[in-house]
Amino acid sequence: MSGLFSKSGQRYVGIDIGSHAIKVVELSRAHGAFRLHAYAIEALAPLCTEDQTGADPKSVAQALTMALERAGVVAREAVVAVSDTQVIGKTFEVQAGLSQEELELHVWLEAEQYLPYALEDAALDFEVQEELSINPGQVSVLLVACRQETLAWYQALLSCAGLQARVIDVRPHALARAVLWMPSPALQASGAVAVVEFATETTLLSIVQQGRVTHSRQLLFGAGEPCDEIFRALAVQHLSDGLEQIAGYGNDRPVASIMLAGTGASRPGLDRWIEAQLGLPACVANPFAFMALDPALAPEALFCDAPMLLTAFGLALRGFD
Repeated sequence: MSGLFSKSGQRYVGIDIGSHAIKVVELSRAHGAFRLHAYAIEALAPLCTEDQTGADPKSVAQALTMALERAGVVAREAVVAVSDTQVIGKTFEVQAGLSQEELELHVWLEAEQYLPYALEDAALDFEVQEELSINPGQVSVLLVACRQETLAWYQALLSCAGLQARVIDVRPHALARAVLWMPSPALQASGAVAVVEFATETTLLSIVQQGRVTHSRQLLFGAGEPCDEIFRALAVQHLSDGLEQIAGYGNDRPVASIMLAGTGASRPGLDRWIEAQLGLPACVANPFAFMALDPALAPEALFCDAPMLLTAFGLALRGFD
């Protein structure tokens, strides 16, 4: 295996490339404690496609370079996530105790069944998730694949911005990692967490449980509504419908709490309104709440921006694995 999804120092930048903006987060770690050094959110020109890989990497690199310079990022090693639309994931079970070579053979055979393109055009990686298997003598294996040309696009993007790829991750994995790290009491319940990522035109609802995203669903409303009252009503309506539909898929655990992220998540009173209407604990995502901050950062601005940086934070964390 190439290991592009899994490499393992002390200062890294996580880069979340969305359809409308790039978010960057620079972290360091000393004596087991993380420190936020810098962050930035830089707008991107919207495209007809759902992700930015349809654009010339040099044009996206210009926006990334501006974000890095404006934030004063020092790290040269980056963790970036492949867009959801570019990744194929599959979980399967194999006999426990297989050698690395035997595991790789199973991965290739499994990939051959599911990939809509030739194996030689694919970048594959896998992870054994022993604790997730319920069958004695078996282990769960998570297979992740994308096209080699997709990885080449991200590597070219980083190179144009003067960075090198430490890890090329998968966005849902980064989101789940960030959610697990969150210190909020609302997330200490034993059920799944519904993460609501507001964007201008649409909203992504993801269910995180046991350290992974089990379901994702686009909700057809966004944070562009300027009226708080209308936005709150739409949020409750669409979120309630989305949770009900996902529950019909037979989720292992019921949703026990809600985390609000993305654009508009920090609107005053939104978390309390959703909590009161849906009867579930709700909180606004802020992974930096109890973290040491660089003196140059403004806590008030960070409080408003933090919900939009959840995935970028999860990516930066990945650099320390």
